[in-house]
Amino acid sequence: MDNTSRNRSPYTLLLVGIFAVSTAAILIKLALPSASPIAVAFHRLFFSAIIAILIFVFTKREEKVTLDRHLIGLLVLSGILLAFHFALWTWSLDLVSVNSSVIFATTSPLWVGLLSPFVLKERVPRRFYFGVFFAFLGGLIIAVLGKNNTGTSTLPGLLMALFSAWMIAGYLLVGRKVASKMSTELYVSIVYSVAAVVLGIMLLFLEKGYQTYSPRIYLIFLLLAVVPQTLGHTSMNKALTHLPARIVSLALLFEPVGSSILAILFLKEIPSVVEIAGGILILFGLFFALSAKPNAA
Repeated sequence: MDNTSRNRSPYTLLLVGIFAVSTAAILIKLALPSASPIAVAFHRLFFSAIIAILIFVFTKREEKVTLDRHLIGLLVLSGILLAFHFALWTWSLDLVSVNSSVIFATTSPLWVGLLSPFVLKERVPRRFYFGVFFAFLGGLIIAVLGKNNTGTSTLPGLLMALFSAWMIAGYLLVGRKVASKMSTELYVSIVYSVAAVVLGIMLLFLEKGYQTYSPRIYLIFLLLAVVPQTLGHTSMNKALTHLPARIVSLALLFEPVGSSILAILFLKEIPSVVEIAGGILILFGLFFALSAKPNAA
């Protein structure tokens, strides 16, 4: 194995990860006619938790971690935030197009950056805030001018996607605090399990019982857990061990592009002019913000 092959490997992982996470919105859309947004989110996390636990058991048989009240609280908080992220984002996909929902949900790095000085005491360059401005402008265009297939406002669905981005931003901030205290395998096993329990409780209360589905729908639930959740996020995490976080964050901006292409091919969802214009501004803002050097004044 030469150096060229080793250098290509992280980028191959990144490419696999981006393609895998891009399938999430399509799979959710395929499941939504037969299952509620909460049911889709619950089954995704339920199967993901089982897979994560199995991976941990077979790769990290022994791990010593001191679980004090503070750490347990952070793990529970992380699981709750992740649960609400998936519930809100899945709900948004039931109300708006894949293109709009994914673009708004992808703005989470902006919220992480805005909160980092307060939560993590990390410095944010001025250029970052210009990127936030462009992203905000693009979001405003889609929110004000956008209409869904029924001719009604897309605002409720867009707000769901935006709130989901806030939830995942909080999840990432909490994850940074916990990352040095345990392995990734143990962390996701616990957090996915907590998220599945939270969504399970929400499902029982909101739908008054558990509903069974056809084998096809269960297959979609399982694919959601395997492809975008396990394969996608695992590939991203492994790429992070070889590439700067900035590169991985910028690469994630291709997720809305990948999701939109898949939506055109499999769902026949053609983005409107408003969605394209607003989406370009949001992605430009994200690129501008995330490409800023950490030490820039």
